[in-house]
Amino acid sequence: MTDPAGGAAVAPGLESLAEVFKSLVRTMMQEAGSLQIEAVVEYARSGVPGADHASITMVPRGGQPETVSATGPLALEADRLQYSLGEGPCMEALGQSDLVWVNDLARAGEFPRFAPQAVSLGVRSMLSIRLFLSERDRAGLNLYSERPSAFSAADLPMAAIFASYASLLMMNRLHQDQVMQLERALESNREIGVAMGILMAQQRWSQTEAFDRLVTSSQHLNRRLRDIAAEVARTRQMPPLGKRRGITAT
Repeated sequence: MTDPAGGAAVAPGLESLAEVFKSLVRTMMQEAGSLQIEAVVEYARSGVPGADHASITMVPRGGQPETVSATGPLALEADRLQYSLGEGPCMEALGQSDLVWVNDLARAGEFPRFAPQAVSLGVRSMLSIRLFLSERDRAGLNLYSERPSAFSAADLPMAAIFASYASLLMMNRLHQDQVMQLERALESNREIGVAMGILMAQQRWSQTEAFDRLVTSSQHLNRRLRDIAAEVARTRQMPPLGKRRGITAT
């Protein structure tokens, strides 16, 4: 194909790939959310030669690995198998290596528990790339193929590009979650402060006494401190310490 401006010919494969990335950028520019993450996973599956399935694994700080998006049940099941065994290309990419590439799981000796079970699921080749988010938040892009030797060295840069897009979206998602957590914490503190002010004015309690009474009520009723504070702000009195409710987070 010849450039309309008279430039050099553009390979059909590169032109098609350019369209993929243009579509991906348009998707990313839409409102943030799971749609974009799902789009990156789907584009990675279709854009990286050899990939039949794809997923993104997330390990939040101090948490357990979870699949935040997958192109289908096979990728989801292969992810869960690695989480349960604590073994596999995904787990190694997250913990030790930035990239893990396995040509044929039927002959892979480095994953003695995961490999045979993955083959039974229909997975023969894997490519996992770590997504760089923060020191404590980790994630990875996993590409699965039902054929052995499905990925080549030429596919690695392409997979890395999709991983970069995924990293940007995951960092945006983390930022949004952190903002929401901060807003919830500020709202909780505000409600607790209002309840303390009411009790201090009505009961002539000190700041410490008012807070201790709220905590005691929360523990006795097995209700969140924020809920106790909201009730005090609404009714302008402490909830009666009657029969305990079911246990909830405090």
